[in-house]
Amino acid sequence: MLKHVAIICACAYLLPYFLRWYYSITIDQPDEEYDFIIVGSGTTGNVIVNRLTESPNTKVLLLEAGDNDAPNIYISVPMLAPYVQGTDADWMYRTEPQKHGCKLLENNVSFWPRGKVLGGTSSINTLWYVRGSIHDFDSWEKSGATGWSYKDVLPYFKKSEQAMDKNMTEDFHGTDGYLKTSYPYSSELGNLFVEAGKELAYDHTDYNGERMLGFHLAQQTLYKGKRQSSATSFLHSVIKERRERLNIVGRAHVRQIVFEEGEDGRKRASGVIYVRDDVEVKVRARKEVIVSGGAVGSPQLLMLSGIGPKQHLNDMGIPLVADLPGVGQNLQDHVQVPATFRNDRLAAEDSTFLSSALEYIIGSSGPLGHTGADAQALVRSTMAESDESPDIQLILHTTGWTKKNIGLIQNNFNFKQEFVDNMKKSAAEHNMDTFSNFLITAGMLKPASVGYIKLRSSNYLDHPVIQPNYLSNQKDVDVIVEVLEGASYGLRQTERFGCLNKGIAAYTSVYLKNGRTVNVLNLFPGFRLIEKLEKTKSFKEIGAKMELSALNCGDEPQSPRWFCYRVYKVDDLRVADASVMPNIPSANTQAACYMIGEKAADMIKEDWGI
Repeated sequence: MLKHVAIICACAYLLPYFLRWYYSITIDQPDEEYDFIIVGSGTTGNVIVNRLTESPNTKVLLLEAGDNDAPNIYISVPMLAPYVQGTDADWMYRTEPQKHGCKLLENNVSFWPRGKVLGGTSSINTLWYVRGSIHDFDSWEKSGATGWSYKDVLPYFKKSEQAMDKNMTEDFHGTDGYLKTSYPYSSELGNLFVEAGKELAYDHTDYNGERMLGFHLAQQTLYKGKRQSSATSFLHSVIKERRERLNIVGRAHVRQIVFEEGEDGRKRASGVIYVRDDVEVKVRARKEVIVSGGAVGSPQLLMLSGIGPKQHLNDMGIPLVADLPGVGQNLQDHVQVPATFRNDRLAAEDSTFLSSALEYIIGSSGPLGHTGADAQALVRSTMAESDESPDIQLILHTTGWTKKNIGLIQNNFNFKQEFVDNMKKSAAEHNMDTFSNFLITAGMLKPASVGYIKLRSSNYLDHPVIQPNYLSNQKDVDVIVEVLEGASYGLRQTERFGCLNKGIAAYTSVYLKNGRTVNVLNLFPGFRLIEKLEKTKSFKEIGAKMELSALNCGDEPQSPRWFCYRVYKVDDLRVADASVMPNIPSANTQAACYMIGEKAADMIKEDWGI
């Protein structure tokens, strides 16, 4: 008997190691030289790796600071994504304390979860697939990014995509790509949200089609209850047939790009130095080094390697390779403002974790098979740049806040204890375990406030300084504090309120310097629309009431833009990820990052005749 118990215990102990070995697509020791070295196995980098290795004669090394993405149920099961934050698969970036925003968060600091794992942030995000408007990409070209208009980039959006739903407009969606997209889940509350939008005269369309504006069910990189990350889509699907020319090394933190001087005296990127298990490894690139480290990682690596503002690098004691003042500048981020709702007639899904797990295992369905972000509205304020381009996004989150999950929510959002205590007190007064049945977050899609990223030190292990400067530009305040006629003078006198709220029974007004007071529901056009939703027949049927709640700042960090993938003043070095966007699109940025990878791969192939 004891022998059998010992065998079972040994098998249970060894099983995770076996699964890790079985599913691993990484190697321990790379060759000394490759055609291309790609830094970062994120949303964009994996697309480039896939497309370059379509050629049987091209050898590519992919370096990822994080580890394998499988087997990890917290990554593959959509509803468990919040549990990845704060783990080894998260870079755990933190902003600097904010002067004008994030007042509800500890030390006014916003958490920026970014994926440190194969797949990058596509392995830990909420899977939204929103491309942006025609105006967004046409404005890129007008700003100097030639060849990046909407008509130029649409074929690349379609190239990466394998649309799995017939309701997606054929002219705007691809069917042969590696990335599966779908309308994964249609909840009762999600359908009600869309119906409420129709009552307010908004369209229900394919927002990745010809027109974005309206109320919509979510399109996501999710199919049959499983996450479709860039790793599962672009790496796992091809690795068996391409192992000889595609090498992936995990836990490989690149600390420096190596440069050598060419015959013409110009510096060229000749390779990288990475650190794995405390051992430094140098690898050479015959053709190019491609940096796809993300909005934070790419500018950090460039500056650590001597490319960036001359004075800043001098202050850090880093030898200058190329003086590029734009590196680390023009940081932009979408500001998010959540509002909580109670309802008394639409019952939440009442299931235990065990029953949900069985439902998921048997049919890849049920609560665990979706993210809880079921629908969205894309709308315009009066200050929107284009008649067809939204500057406000409302996202419906059907997962409530309860006594069971409030600890996780507090840790993920960095909420102050005072706020959590107020929610608990309010729930106790209502004799409830639920603080909020569902949430609607109102996001500002086209922020004017810009920040920067700079080095904290010359140590590659130190996270850089992340300063988004939320609400530092008066235009953003004007959008948020869009009040009645004649308010423009008062707005200029407004104290920027950022994230004022203290709890469910929150401040309901903002005080202006001239002594006037305005209701916060009238301040942000997104909230005025949410208030209108309360009055629709659809919301009244379930007794939905908004209770103004936490105001959080930011979940889509973007970073420095230099309008070109090829880095100026040096040769054979390219940047391809969200950090090359001239301006942040009016959308969650995942879809645009896939598109950037597809277009960058074609540019690289053309340059090298591949």
